[in-house]
Amino acid sequence: MIGVDTNILVRAFLEDDYEQAKKSQNFLEAYSQKGRIFISSYTILEFFWVLKTKKYTRSEIYDAVITFLDSPRLIVGQREVVLTALEKYLKGKADFGDYMILSEGEQYNCYHLKTFDQDLINESSFISLPD
Repeated sequence: MIGVDTNILVRAFLEDDYEQAKKSQNFLEAYSQKGRIFISSYTILEFFWVLKTKKYTRSEIYDAVITFLDSPRLIVGQREVVLTALEKYLKGKADFGDYMILSEGEQYNCYHLKTFDQDLINESSFISLPD
């Protein structure tokens, strides 16, 4: 198994640098035939931020990331946390990073979150401002 950094995924997806896009796409295709590729949950988070800054919609970002999660040749770190956060992101208004925090906490039975993020507070009675 080999891991990939965010820039490999971004170049392959965006195709905004021809040379790097081709190298990234060729590597991902060739290596996925030989072995599995590891994508860290932090890589997914950075990938989200890049697509968001490029003005991709929530639905487009969801579709891009779900492709990684559905691929049998790609191993995504904290897959269930990422998947839960992804589902919340598609339906909600807060940032993906906030949903990652919330989803990872839920994995450890932490169901109350204190934050100043109003978009996240509006999602649940278990999310609130600090006292």
